[in-house]
Amino acid sequence: MKRHATTVVLLLLAVALGVWLWLGRDEVTEGERQRRENNVFSAWRREDVSRLEIAHEGETIVLERDAKGDQPWRMTSPRQERVDQAAAERLMTTLEFAVVVRKVGEGAGAGESATLGFDAPRATGAVTMGPLVFRFTLGGPSPRPEGSGYLRVDDGPPFVASRELADALLAPSDTYRDRTVVPYLSLELARFEVKHPGGGFAVARRDGRTFDVEGLGISASRAALDKVWGALAEMRAEAFPKDADADRLTASPTLTIAMSPKEAGKPPGELVVGEACPGHPNDVVVLRTKPTRVAACAPRGAIDALLAIVPAALVDKKPFSFRHDEIEELRLESLGDRPGGAGAAPRAIEVARRGTGFHQREPEDRELTAEEADAVSELLSLIELGAADGVERGGGARFDAIARARVRAGDYEETVEIGALPRPAGPGGPLASPSSGPGGALLPAPGAGARDGGAPLASVTLRRVRDDARLKVTPALARRLVPRATTTRPRAILGETRRVMRVVLRCGTSQELVDSGAGLKLVEPSGYETDGSIVQLVDGLVRGKALAWVADADDGSFGLDGPAAPPGPCRVVLAFADANAPATVRFGAEGEGGVYGEVDGRPGVFVASGALHELTKRIYVSHAALRVPPEQIESVKVTSGGRPAPARDPAALRDAVGGLFVDRVVALGSSDVGPVDVDVQIAVTEGGPPKRVVCAAPRPTSTGVWRRCATPAVKATFDVRSALVDALLASGPAPAGGAREAGASDAGPRARAASDAATHPHAH
Repeated sequence: MKRHATTVVLLLLAVALGVWLWLGRDEVTEGERQRRENNVFSAWRREDVSRLEIAHEGETIVLERDAKGDQPWRMTSPRQERVDQAAAERLMTTLEFAVVVRKVGEGAGAGESATLGFDAPRATGAVTMGPLVFRFTLGGPSPRPEGSGYLRVDDGPPFVASRELADALLAPSDTYRDRTVVPYLSLELARFEVKHPGGGFAVARRDGRTFDVEGLGISASRAALDKVWGALAEMRAEAFPKDADADRLTASPTLTIAMSPKEAGKPPGELVVGEACPGHPNDVVVLRTKPTRVAACAPRGAIDALLAIVPAALVDKKPFSFRHDEIEELRLESLGDRPGGAGAAPRAIEVARRGTGFHQREPEDRELTAEEADAVSELLSLIELGAADGVERGGGARFDAIARARVRAGDYEETVEIGALPRPAGPGGPLASPSSGPGGALLPAPGAGARDGGAPLASVTLRRVRDDARLKVTPALARRLVPRATTTRPRAILGETRRVMRVVLRCGTSQELVDSGAGLKLVEPSGYETDGSIVQLVDGLVRGKALAWVADADDGSFGLDGPAAPPGPCRVVLAFADANAPATVRFGAEGEGGVYGEVDGRPGVFVASGALHELTKRIYVSHAALRVPPEQIESVKVTSGGRPAPARDPAALRDAVGGLFVDRVVALGSSDVGPVDVDVQIAVTEGGPPKRVVCAAPRPTSTGVWRRCATPAVKATFDVRSALVDALLASGPAPAGGAREAGASDAGPRARAASDAATHPHAH
């Protein structure tokens, strides 16, 4: 019984406490008062604030919300409309944390209390927190601190409030108006139309994520629509014109936007765009007439972006609307019989994302290696980048497909059917359409950029199932959508770990380099120092990656053998330390953003980067053939145009000679540069042989200004940036006697903090 009595007593005390708190909820508690003794408002119950009222300059601003339902703020005066929630929250925060700057009379001049301005207040208002209401009056400005003002809360004593609080209480109602002009988001739309005197466009929703271009019956490009939605997002109010001005300036619209929401029962939206906003020359008047009226000054740039769009620019030219990183599944499927045998392409390939990699479902169920997953990722990127040269409406016409590609992203799937691929009539011959038959139609064809006799390749037709559109694409793009044995092959060109002991180059100037223990050195042609950039070529072939594998076999159309590869075939042979299985890499025609290539004895055609191909054509003679290290220079004499060049600082001359690095070896066998424009005579220290460098006049090109230079000691000509040679001719302090010569007596050899090899790693 005693236990129950205790429980009853505690329950009664809790009820009594609740009643006491309820009855005193409209009063400031002592605890609140102590915690906020220096704040403007002695209590602040943020979750209970339901109404803010501020009256000044002839208007009364009232912001209200349902505090219990945690609803957003709305403006009920001086107009009924939505509120910029961020602006309302800033006002709430300013009021909550406002403090008393000083009491009246503290630090002020005599008679301050007589000039508080409460007889004609600048602003009055009230803050409602449930049953608790604070009323305030903002009087005149205070002399200190600058911008502050006199304030009184309820019947309390006046005090000085901060400039921040005074400015917040004097802000106009436009400060709290919602800046949103466009009534609906793109996700809410069933139809969107832009009309203007020069034309316009309209799109209608096809499904949950795509739109069609009205009048064309073809899907709209996601990227193009993103520009449309981006322009709408920028169409936010910078200011609010008067209603009379808005009506006058939109009487003859420059552009009208109509929006139909997909949710039944929702009213349509309409925006009318007119002339420049008064006082805002970079904005135009936008009048929202439906579903509610709002007049705003919006950025002119957003309107100009919409005026520039025509229906044809909206057409989706890509096979799929998904970005590569959105695709969760990819299935490539052949619809005809495929030739069998080892290395043959599978009938279907299906992969799905798993974590950061991919899982293969067909042709066998297994996890792809990291290298294979990288190949799939690159394939998806290439598919996303691919676009048609032309798009036509299908109209339900029959389409004969040899393969099908399907992708899935989330709950959405998209399918593309691939028409017959073109094939060459013979090795290196012109392309022809394949004859009917299940096997031959899938022969790989060359990619974009390949040519035969100057004529562009035949195109391949794709059918985009979602809108029945027919896309004219390059064979290169179509080939990516057909299952291949190389679809998931890792992108490594050779993938070798063996040490390269010999390199034979047959890509222009014939060269052979051999490693006899001191790195690769030129043995053919002989008599030249070797440029260290040969390691870049070796690494690119041995450990580097192709841009993609594009075909299972060479069909004679990739320019890999014969005259199809201008200026002729190119091959690189690598021999290894174990003396087994040398590798021969061939390069052919340009295409698909690089150069086609293959490895002899291994199936598959790849695309290598243009940079790697350029390395195969480089002449590997040292790029330091013209320079002399500054610390080895005794003197320098420069002649320009047959006359001694103007005198220059000796140390600067030595540095300029030390910087004469070559950009490109032009040719071997001769050091003739033609008419000499600059002649440099270099005497070296410790009795070494002198050196001479000659350069022709500057030669402007699209890649810069160059000079052809040489030294008689090396039978070769080089291209050097003209600026490096010009550094020898620049004016500077003259040595004694005015001679254009730098001698050891002037400054002596100069030590260098870093070696030339570190500064120019390609020089040897």
